[in-house]
Amino acid sequence: MVKGFKVIDGHVHTFMSDEVSLKIRTSFNKVYSIEFENPGTGTIDDVLKNMNDLGIDYTVMANFAPAKILDRNNRWTLDVSRKHPSLIPLVSFHPDMEGDFECLLKEYIEEGAKGVKLHPMAQGFDPRNEKLKGMYGICNEIAFPIVFHCGRVANARLNEYSDIDAIEPLIKMYRNTPFVLTHMADGNVKDVLRLSQQYENVFFDTSIVITGYPPILETNEPSWVEDGIVEDVVNKVGAQRLIFGSDYPWGSPGHDLNRFLNMHITDEQKRLILGQNATRLFMNTAH
Repeated sequence: MVKGFKVIDGHVHTFMSDEVSLKIRTSFNKVYSIEFENPGTGTIDDVLKNMNDLGIDYTVMANFAPAKILDRNNRWTLDVSRKHPSLIPLVSFHPDMEGDFECLLKEYIEEGAKGVKLHPMAQGFDPRNEKLKGMYGICNEIAFPIVFHCGRVANARLNEYSDIDAIEPLIKMYRNTPFVLTHMADGNVKDVLRLSQQYENVFFDTSIVITGYPPILETNEPSWVEDGIVEDVVNKVGAQRLIFGSDYPWGSPGHDLNRFLNMHITDEQKRLILGQNATRLFMNTAH
């Protein structure tokens, strides 16, 4: 806990080893022209140490991978969560991965999965692909959360697959599924206000856009530099719709936490954003 608040970082990427981490971060930073320093490595030891140092109670592993190794990566994420109960596992899908998606999702849930993470832009697929229909159907049947990367990465936009226009038809179709749009829907205030009013099943994660990490604030165009913007959105949308997330090891949970703790919102709003909302979505034992 941090100053009496239960804290769940709802958006962290974890890697099998220092070697894998370096390879992925180097490639990702090059593709998306990310020039600022990564504040961590995202290995399990690194994440656990960071959690302990900062007082973070739980971390949601929002991992994804190319189609050929996606099932293996999902199984690794699930295995890690069994060894470390403070790590909450999400699993990912891709239209080109092998297997029956409905059977796979049921297996993943039996093994402890707490949600689905999709990054259509980086993974290179249209989220409306028919092959994903069965997976979406199960999520909707049991109100299983789906976390969507939303918008650009840094200031790069490689395709339209993570745009609101590609994701909104799914939100509209699967009304019983909690959809978490990362990066505050690409930092577009109008979209956040409209979507929150139109759909009760939409949530937003704060990563990168509501950050306290100076290199991101200086370089990332969608980031909300002024606290007044954040406070206004929290009051209009409702704190119950926001999930604290850092996007570690690209974002900095320590800096982001400090920003929220010093913001002019109520303690109850902070409790919801920093931990209670994520608890309700990702730690529901009914799944």
